[in-house]
Amino acid sequence: MQGTNFVLNKSFVIFSFIFFTAYLSACSNNSEVTAFTPAAVKPEKTLVYIYRPTEASNALYSPGINIDGEFNFYAKNSLNMQITLAPGKHIFEFQAEKIYSELTPLSVKLTAGQTYFIRVNSSLTINNASTYEPYLRIFKLTQVDKQQAKQEIAECCVVKAKKTTKKTKETSTDKKSGDGFSVDKTQNPFSH
Repeated sequence: MQGTNFVLNKSFVIFSFIFFTAYLSACSNNSEVTAFTPAAVKPEKTLVYIYRPTEASNALYSPGINIDGEFNFYAKNSLNMQITLAPGKHIFEFQAEKIYSELTPLSVKLTAGQTYFIRVNSSLTINNASTYEPYLRIFKLTQVDKQQAKQEIAECCVVKAKKTTKKTKETSTDKKSGDGFSVDKTQNPFSH
C-alpha cells in the first residue's frame, strides 16, 4: 500500500508540475502589439490613413469609399489604407446604398506636409421600422487624432499602401469597368 501511494503522489506531483508549467507559459505568451509608425510625408503632399478597426458587427459588409466623388477602395474589416493626396479640401464619402445609414460625407482641408487619420466606424442596431431589413447598418467616417489612431491601427490593422497618382487613378477606373467579376466575397455579385 505504501508503495502505491508513493507512486500516485509522485505521479500527481509530476502531472501538477507539467500542468502548472504549461499554464504559466500560455499565460505569459500574450501577443505583443507592434507599434505603428506613420510613413514620412513629402513637404508638398499630404498623407491620409483611412482605417477600420476589427469589429464583429457588419464584418461581412464592406462599403465602397469615394474620395472627391471617385471610387477608391472598399472599407473592409481590419483595413488600413495609406493614401497620398494633394493639399486642399477633399471629400471622403461612402458609396450610397440603401442598406446603410449615416452616410454623411466627411470634408477635410488637408495641409501640405501633414498626416491625417480617418476611422470607419461601424455599428449594427435593430431596425424598429416595418421594413424588410431587420437591422440598421451604420457606417460613419470620423477624423481621429494621431495618438489615438496610432494605437488603434497598431491593435487591429495591416498596412496597405495606395497612392493617388495618375497611374493609380487609371487602375481604379479599370476596376470599375470590365465584365463585373469580383473576387470580393462580401459584396453582392449582382450590384455591378
